[in-house]
Amino acid sequence: MNRECADIVMLIDDNEIDLFINQKVIEFCRFTRKLLTYHSAREALQYLLTAPETDIPDLIFLDLNMPVIDGFRFLYEFSQFPDHVRNKASIIVLSSSDNMRDKEKIEVNPDVIKFLSKPLNDQKLEQIKVMVQKTQDV
Repeated sequence: MNRECADIVMLIDDNEIDLFINQKVIEFCRFTRKLLTYHSAREALQYLLTAPETDIPDLIFLDLNMPVIDGFRFLYEFSQFPDHVRNKASIIVLSSSDNMRDKEKIEVNPDVIKFLSKPLNDQKLEQIKVMVQKTQDV
């Protein structure tokens, strides 16, 4: 990739290996200037609630299947956030789930812009970059 797609990206996944792999792909592709990684949705939600507006991520990669607060609960909590957070951060669900009901629930969520299967790779990141650029051009 020639230039960064997003200034700040957040990656939320309880699986250490998935988090590491996706982090390295994002870094290798120079997809973002700053990458925030969280092992739990609770910690990520707390960050989003307390971060200054300039530190809110542009993109959030969210795993669905996590203990305590899963991806669906995260999406519900996120939907209650102030507009300045919801308008800045777009969510991409990154999951190993192939459950059609999960995909259907995600497709109707206005905060989610894409559902992707794990792991990330350079082609998926390029696809996201093109999609983000199209929305910025509108």
